[in-house]
Amino acid sequence: MVELEIQVLSDRREGLLVELGHVVVANHFSLLRQRLTQDGRGACLSMLVRGPDEQRMALEEMLGTHNRVLSFEAALAGEASVVPPLSMPMMSAEPSVPPELPPPASLPNVVQVEHVLPMLAQDYPQIYPWLVSLEHSVDEAVRESSLMLAGRRTGAWVYKRDYALGAKLGLAEAIRRIGVPALRQLADIEHHGVHLHVLNSPLCAPGARSGCRFYGGYLEGLLGAAVAPRRVFVRQLGCRGAGAALCSMEISH
Repeated sequence: MVELEIQVLSDRREGLLVELGHVVVANHFSLLRQRLTQDGRGACLSMLVRGPDEQRMALEEMLGTHNRVLSFEAALAGEASVVPPLSMPMMSAEPSVPPELPPPASLPNVVQVEHVLPMLAQDYPQIYPWLVSLEHSVDEAVRESSLMLAGRRTGAWVYKRDYALGAKLGLAEAIRRIGVPALRQLADIEHHGVHLHVLNSPLCAPGARSGCRFYGGYLEGLLGAAVAPRRVFVRQLGCRGAGAALCSMEISH
């Protein structure tokens, strides 16, 4: 078991502890202490959590890529860290899910995503067979969130492999210079400013299930580091699987 001191910055505090607490519990960690404050930067959430060492990387990945998180830092409790010491009263060490939390089924299947990531890296950009395999290996309730996590992890890997030595960019420049060429390795696309359209997506056949969450996660993971410290968000506008002519996304931060 390990204890981690975690600090998160978000743009707003409403529901932040509930949403991130759900991630903590889903990764088999217990929330021991927490402090939520507001300053000029946004909402600052500090947490002390305890859980299995083998789940540490998965927990940090899910928190660091969460769409509510603008910045994220974590360290083992007691180590030198930029995370300030926690002073809130002790909470129960037993995992618990507050009643207002959404059902755990909405969280990605981290184990299956971790299982498929080495194959995605090995065969990239020929990754669609592995994504289909991932879809079939998880429950339908977590299929989209699992695809999104796989997309974020893949996009972050592509950024580190191909673009990490470049300078930080504005959003429009990052989309043009990084997002568009990288996504074109995976699909036929059209680019119109902050809007990207995927044509004939192999993950989104007409009348079938949508796989657009993978592309959204991919772009968030790919572009996030390029425009740091601001976080990138991808909103789904339309999907072939739902009857649209093409799959459309809007990128913002």
